[in-house]
Amino acid sequence: MEVTTRALTPADIPAYRDIRLESLRLHPDCFGANYEEQRQQPTMHFERNIASQSPQHTMLGAFEGEELIGLCGVSELENRTVLLTQMYVKSRCQGAGVGVALINAARHTAAEKHQARVLQLDVYPHNLAAKHRYEKAGFQVTGQTADELIMALSLS
Repeated sequence: MEVTTRALTPADIPAYRDIRLESLRLHPDCFGANYEEQRQQPTMHFERNIASQSPQHTMLGAFEGEELIGLCGVSELENRTVLLTQMYVKSRCQGAGVGVALINAARHTAAEKHQARVLQLDVYPHNLAAKHRYEKAGFQVTGQTADELIMALSLS
């Protein structure tokens, strides 16, 4: 499978919406958003960021040819830290390196576009597969909220 990654553009919004809703519908326990609530919104949060090409938020897509098969968001926090959000790869594409390609694109975007020194993410403790994938990519658990583990990767 040949995969390319790039920042999504306004033309990608319909495909983004489809894959985002798919992620929420198929994995309701892995994301901090509700499928029905998101489906009913005329415009989701990241759709607005994609449409405006927000300098603080970048939604990255993984493509097989023209098909969007995975995504992850990169959003500036403070102290040169960037948050990785909405990581999702279509089921049929899992295990083919798509997630690794997205994490690498997120690392590059965080360092180059956002001048970040740390890439951070939140993951539910019960989502062991995701936690292990992130650890394999170099993330380490650095804290915990009431519901989620906080993981970070140094970019410097």
